[in-house]
Amino acid sequence: MKEEILIGLGGIILSGLTYFAGVKRTEKKYLQTERQTRIQSVLEKYLQFLRTNTTGGFDGLQKSGIATLASNDEIFELIDLIVKHGKGHPFGSYSEMLKSEDLKALFDYSVRNNVNFFRTPLEEVIEKYKSA
Repeated sequence: MKEEILIGLGGIILSGLTYFAGVKRTEKKYLQTERQTRIQSVLEKYLQFLRTNTTGGFDGLQKSGIATLASNDEIFELIDLIVKHGKGHPFGSYSEMLKSEDLKALFDYSVRNNVNFFRTPLEEVIEKYKSA
């Protein structure tokens, strides 16, 4: 009798663990899909700007919605994809300098403050976002 109860409890516990493992796996897959969707959306808009010769560089990234990306990792993945599409690095000569910057914070600041990258030197934007 005691063994039957233990077997039953073991089955219930195993079922619970299996359920929660499935929930976690599904959640992780959903977050990964969401991440890829954000990156692809910004990538497609940016590449469209380049194809139509509308804008590029920092301005193009800003108008493409780079601030909607969730982290620096997503921004670096986006930049990598742009380069893999055969386009020039969007940061141009600033690419080395920006490796150590918090790009998420930089672009969040630029969107919140309507920074015009054609009129405002990047060094000034970096200085302002760091002091904000």
